[in-house]
Order: sequence, then structure tokens, then C-alpha cells
Amino acid sequence: MPNQLAQSKKRKTVAEHAAVLALLEHIAASEGTTSTELLRIAARDVIRRHSENPDTQSDLRMVLHTYEPRLPQRTSAQKVLAQFKRDSREFDELALELGLDRTEDIQKRNSLHKESSAPVLIGSL
Repeated sequence: MPNQLAQSKKRKTVAEHAAVLALLEHIAASEGTTSTELLRIAARDVIRRHSENPDTQSDLRMVLHTYEPRLPQRTSAQKVLAQFKRDSREFDELALELGLDRTEDIQKRNSLHKESSAPVLIGSL
């Protein structure tokens, strides 16, 4: 019996992968970009498409939030805090771009005040 894959399995050859990458490089050159940028765009499109499904959106959100920047416990260096803030902004932009978070959720997560309260009026000072 010959060594063959079942009909349901896909077999990709190195030549096929090389051809796909060569085509991608050709498209990238014609668009004036890189193949890595095209792959990045395609990957984000796939994630956006899956994030529209409510069943998979919560799973994707959990995976994304495992990479959320964490505030250092103790630091005296302003540089570390500035890096944390920059990383947090980039993370929030990514979550919005991929459709995994809403603006309200990000504002709530980043707010110092966890619950909103009505303003207190002080009269007759």
C-alpha cells in the first residue's frame, strides 16, 4: 500500500508555499509596501471577521487581554511609567481596531473612578 494521505487531508508542497510567497512579494512590490504588512493586514481582517461572531468574541477578548500591559507594582522611574502609558494606549487602539472592545469599555477599564456618582452641590459658602 503506497504512503498516501487520506482524501480529507490537505498536502501542501514547498513549491506551493514558495509560489504563494512569491506572489505576495509581487503584490507588495506593486503596491509599494512589504509582504509582512500585507500579512499583518490579512491577519487583522481574519480577527475582525471572527470578532463579529458573539460566540467567539468573548474567547478572543480573553486571549487579547492576556497581553494587556500591566502597571508595575513599584517604580521610581518616570520612564517606566511613560512606557506603560504608551503601551496601554497602543493596546486600547488595537482592541478598538480589531472590534474586540468598545470605547465605553476601555474608558471604564482605564478610569480611576469605578462607579459614576452624581455631583454634590455645595451652597451658601
